[in-house]
Amino acid sequence: MKKVISTMLIATMVMTMAACGSKKAEEPANTEVPATEAETPAEEEPEAAPEEASGELAKIGVAFMKSDPFMVPLYDGMKEACDANGIELIAYYADNDIEKQISQVDDLLEQDIDGLIVMPVDFEGITPALEAADKAGVPVVSVDAECAKSELTIAYIASDNYAAGYACGENVLKTLESAKIVALTHPEIKCTIDRYEGFKAAIADKEGFEIIAEQPCSGLMDKGMTVMDNMIQAYPEFDVVFCINDGSSQGAISSLEAANRLDGVQVYAVDGQQTNADLIKDGKLTGEAAQQPFEMGKGAVELLIKNSKGEAFEYENLLEINFLTSDNVEGYEGF
Repeated sequence: MKKVISTMLIATMVMTMAACGSKKAEEPANTEVPATEAETPAEEEPEAAPEEASGELAKIGVAFMKSDPFMVPLYDGMKEACDANGIELIAYYADNDIEKQISQVDDLLEQDIDGLIVMPVDFEGITPALEAADKAGVPVVSVDAECAKSELTIAYIASDNYAAGYACGENVLKTLESAKIVALTHPEIKCTIDRYEGFKAAIADKEGFEIIAEQPCSGLMDKGMTVMDNMIQAYPEFDVVFCINDGSSQGAISSLEAANRLDGVQVYAVDGQQTNADLIKDGKLTGEAAQQPFEMGKGAVELLIKNSKGEAFEYENLLEINFLTSDNVEGYEGF
């Protein structure tokens, strides 16, 4: 049974909808807290000695897929929960490189961590890292997306990504009588797969609504721009662009603006950056399924703490999304 953590109000929906650090002295390169447009967490001297660790959980390692604005509140949530329980947190960032992520997990295991949080670059490719953690007796929680070998993890916590995509599709049906749709996808990540599946389900068998093209973009702004450039050349007419995250949507919007094609085209995304909220206010983005990364990060640590204490918890933990449009974006504070 799914455990749904709800802290935000869902607006403009016919139905309730639920993206897809600090640097240690000995960590490998490119493992710093993300250098992004958002303010990154700063290194601070502890104000007081940490509390005694809960149970046997004294050190947690986290392997993020990359550095971007979403990781900042995600890390902050983990750090708050760790600090409150006297737990050391070690964070690595894999720059969308699964081999690098596997190597980073190996490094974390060598540091005698008591728990591991993974945000997999590839939901199938992460398996060797999970097997190594299992062999070392280290419990694993996957965050943002489930791993293919779910039996090697004790739990996962994420947004209801299927519902996030569905919310975008529902808004298309609500606001348009028909549409030719293109999609920017990311088939290596389970959360983005779920988002696209939800979007497709919302418009399935609806007369006049057709997905005419889909191309992978790795969820990156620059690749999103390139993919959108290619689609503009290949498809002279389309009405909707569905993007699996904020980075790809920002690239798509930049491409559409450069080609003078944004007017009359709806663009949708999933994440919740303040940048995208501002794009809605500017009339450039139509809808945004906003996530709760701080609560997601905090919840991942809490699951490991419960496991260390022998307390009961659900395997699947889904957080609701907040669907934003021009009708309700005022007052929203993103990351």
